[in-house]
Amino acid sequence: MKKIITILLLSLMLAGCGTSNEANFGGIFEESRFEIIEVDSCWYVVVDRETRVMYAVSTGMYNCGTFTLLVDADGYPLIWKGESE
Repeated sequence: MKKIITILLLSLMLAGCGTSNEANFGGIFEESRFEIIEVDSCWYVVVDRETRVMYAVSTGMYNCGTFTLLVDADGYPLIWKGESE
């Protein structure tokens, strides 16, 4: 149950980062550009739905919301090869 609540809260945080043009404030948000693919207690990994590039997002107290590009051993961005919604 705790994991479900964490995922829901992280999803809402991510959806709340858009401009007022992206959100319907009647309680229903349009689809986010990012998809959460992995959740941990201090961070989560998201994928840009358009470019498939992966980012780590911090949930720490002092750096919450910080996006960090994930790269491979050669320094190229990691590209998500998993299933898309």
